[in-house]
Amino acid sequence: MELHRLVLLVGNAVCWLLVLSASARPNNERQLKTGGHQLEQTREMAIVKLARLSHNELPVCKGNLLDQREYHYEGEELGSFDSSRLMSKNGPCRLSKYTVERAVTCFDTIRENRPKKQLLHLVFIGDSRIRQQFFNFLRLIPDHDRKWQPSPIPPIYHGDIEVTSDILSLKLSFQWRPLLDDTVIESIRHWSSPNDDTERPYLVFLSMVLWHIVRIHSQDEYNVYQDKLKVINPILGQLAKGSQVIWLNQYPMLTFYGGMPYGGVNDSEIILSEKAHWYNKDIRRIFGNHSSVRIWDSSNPLAEEYVRGCALFRRGHPGPPLFRDPDHSFIDCKDYIHTGYSALSLATQILFNDICNTQVENDL
Repeated sequence: MELHRLVLLVGNAVCWLLVLSASARPNNERQLKTGGHQLEQTREMAIVKLARLSHNELPVCKGNLLDQREYHYEGEELGSFDSSRLMSKNGPCRLSKYTVERAVTCFDTIRENRPKKQLLHLVFIGDSRIRQQFFNFLRLIPDHDRKWQPSPIPPIYHGDIEVTSDILSLKLSFQWRPLLDDTVIESIRHWSSPNDDTERPYLVFLSMVLWHIVRIHSQDEYNVYQDKLKVINPILGQLAKGSQVIWLNQYPMLTFYGGMPYGGVNDSEIILSEKAHWYNKDIRRIFGNHSSVRIWDSSNPLAEEYVRGCALFRRGHPGPPLFRDPDHSFIDCKDYIHTGYSALSLATQILFNDICNTQVENDL
């Protein structure tokens, strides 16, 4: 009841502010400003009171949780954050904890609400960073009757992977496409065709940046990459009319990379966070006109904390002991490109919350 009244208070404050704005006249601007200021104070007080509620009393986060302009982690006094809740302009909300059972419920609901009862298809397209997200996503999919192609997956494999389950009516695909080229563009164009939606995936999750950073050494080459983005942009926008389309913002990377197996021997060939940052900015600028193509950057703080954690861990464990750490699933600081499981598992929770919170009961 307390939560209900707080939510109503926030909503009513916003509504009255809009009414006052619409009915304002020049001769009562002073009264309008005063009233608007009081309403804003009321709204802020309601948000502060909402923030003091316990975790389970908060509303479940819903909406575009992937865009940090709409949702971001709620900061704490010491500069850290609570990874179980997000903050929006309307106050804090809680993230649901997705388990295997809850994920299955979500996908069952999505499939039942689709007009055609076909396999629910989710596609991940890109390089090894996207493959990381693909495998983390799979951790919440039960292995009732999985069929893998290929099977087994080779230890070092730069190729496509497909996982299907007849019991779950689910297909998850990873397409190894490290470069944004004509093959990628034509695949997206095929799925976006309004004449045939039988093969259109429910979700397309993609990003192609890192290999371009390594290969591009001139402004002309970078212009070619941007031209490809401009070509695929409206095609992705067309696909987003019938599918969820998510472009992964490039996470920050570790700053110590000597002797690591990525990039080249020259500084210009080493993949740095600064380079990825400029790619991220240009990609958002180019994709900006298509809000239906969502750029996922709300999990960046997780990767940033992982980078800081690796720096501290390296200071405490200099030299070879770093590589003998028994738990590489959580601390994998020897790999400066790929974010560790500790951060990626939390990021995957954000992704499931974004996809599923409008599909399942909040208190399952």
